[in-house]
Amino acid sequence: MVTKRLTQIVPPMCLVGLLAFATPGEARAQGSAPPRGAAQPRAQGQPRLQRAPGEAMSDKARKLYLEGVAAAEKERWADAYASFVAAWALQKHYTIAGGMGTCELMLHRYRDAAEHLAIYVREIQKDATATAEECAAAEETYAQARAKVGTVIVSANVPGADVLVDGARVGTTPLEDPVFLEPGAHTITVQLAGYVPLEKRVDLAAGGEERSAFELARPPASAPLAPVAGPPERGVTGPDMRVIVAGGSVAAAGAIAGVVFTLVANGKASDARQQWNVVHAIDEGGVNCRTPDSGNPATQCKKLRSLIDDKDLFSNVALWSFIGGGAAALGTLGYYFFPISSGAKEPERQQMRVLPSVTPGGGGLVVGGVF
Repeated sequence: MVTKRLTQIVPPMCLVGLLAFATPGEARAQGSAPPRGAAQPRAQGQPRLQRAPGEAMSDKARKLYLEGVAAAEKERWADAYASFVAAWALQKHYTIAGGMGTCELMLHRYRDAAEHLAIYVREIQKDATATAEECAAAEETYAQARAKVGTVIVSANVPGADVLVDGARVGTTPLEDPVFLEPGAHTITVQLAGYVPLEKRVDLAAGGEERSAFELARPPASAPLAPVAGPPERGVTGPDMRVIVAGGSVAAAGAIAGVVFTLVANGKASDARQQWNVVHAIDEGGVNCRTPDSGNPATQCKKLRSLIDDKDLFSNVALWSFIGGGAAALGTLGYYFFPISSGAKEPERQQMRVLPSVTPGGGGLVVGGVF
């Protein structure tokens, strides 16, 4: 039982230098009389937790800090830690970081303990009023935490570079303190815009320390740039089957329309010849639309003229249908045998409509759509 009790007492002894003061000079200035609210001395051989910082802390932060000190004296480390964390949220004073680190060490949260104790040791060394004994106590507790974790001292040749450990950002260069990691393998990455990122894998043991210096460099001028989406180079492409099908359709429609209109024109011509025989009598004077045997000469002559006009109209429509179909056929053949250069933009969808058009003054094919 005696051995167990001594084991419990050793770590709290480090609190003498960690939880004692805002500045070491403040504690000395008070002499042997403990300030109001401070813990009373414990039995001989037990550490005595001194007062919290005075002027350096706000009233609320100081109150929480004192609560943490009181709980730590009674070895209620979880309660003490909660009070220190609350005080730290109000004010980032280095003595509070020391209290947090000591509690984390006792609660076996070694990586967090090392981080907070590193802050405490760094700042107490800057305090001109700190004694050698106080600095030694801080270093001793810090060493206990570092013995449980791996330590990497990261440096880089350029400031402002992001330092990532296993993909999580831990700070930017230059780092004030080492990077503390759980024992095992980890990946350290240092990156900065405009530089080639560097990566290093480390395998740390408990209490081990490794220095990792990163020399970032800008990419060489000949280095290939990252692929950027852009328009492809222009070049000669093969024929688009959609264009060929559309052209063939127009040619076929023209030919079919020409045949249809030719048949209609021939029918009109045949009707005109029959009407000619009805309304005209041939005599020595030639054609006479007023022959009494023809019935009403004016009506029959008007019908004849109408049939002749229809025959001429459909003949012209048939002619232009053949011309349009032939032109479409020639264009399609030319496109097939002589493909044109195409750009990056995908051709728009071809949509064509071919309609016959017949008017009193003529006729033809109407072709519309997107080409």
